[in-house]
Amino acid sequence: MDPTSANPLAGPLADPLAGPRVRLRPLRQEDLDVFEGWGEHRAGLWGPHQRYQLDHVRRLREAFARTGLLDRAAAVLLVETVADKRPVGFVRYTMTPYPDADCAWPDIGFGIGAEADRGKGYATEAVGLLVDYLFSTFPVERVGAATDAANEPSRRLLEKLGFRREGVLRRASFRDGAWRDLVLYGLLRPTWARRRRRTPAER
Repeated sequence: MDPTSANPLAGPLADPLAGPRVRLRPLRQEDLDVFEGWGEHRAGLWGPHQRYQLDHVRRLREAFARTGLLDRAAAVLLVETVADKRPVGFVRYTMTPYPDADCAWPDIGFGIGAEADRGKGYATEAVGLLVDYLFSTFPVERVGAATDAANEPSRRLLEKLGFRREGVLRRASFRDGAWRDLVLYGLLRPTWARRRRRTPAER
């Protein structure tokens, strides 16, 4: 049985999260094969700035079997083209609790699977759709993200969408035989609201 068939969040997310070129939708069982294909080589989905683990896809399948990778605490959504419904990547969020507080904020991540699909603006549009969804759905004042300090494309994307650099976690991630710094970003609700009022040419 496909876990998303009984998930109350699957319906509302199925159609509204669409932009001019991409849309976000819940994962289906057959999408896991696409993820597996993206993960077969080092330049694929995990990219040069993330830890490459042989059990990534196995863990993804196990999590999908439990929750469909879609609930209020965490979700992974497929990014596909509007024109031909071709999978090109993913976005995700995880609710992260504030220390010593009974509230949380969403931390996001994203990736484009094939090198040929990168640099075309798919990720920028997809992350914008995800941020819209999060601020519309959750009573939160910020959306956060963290990226490898060397990941300039990811940093440029976040800054283009209005995320501000908030700090650096030094030597916080181990990748390719060395400890790496992570850059922390945050986007506040008022900043996003002001950006949404601008015309596309002004953003």
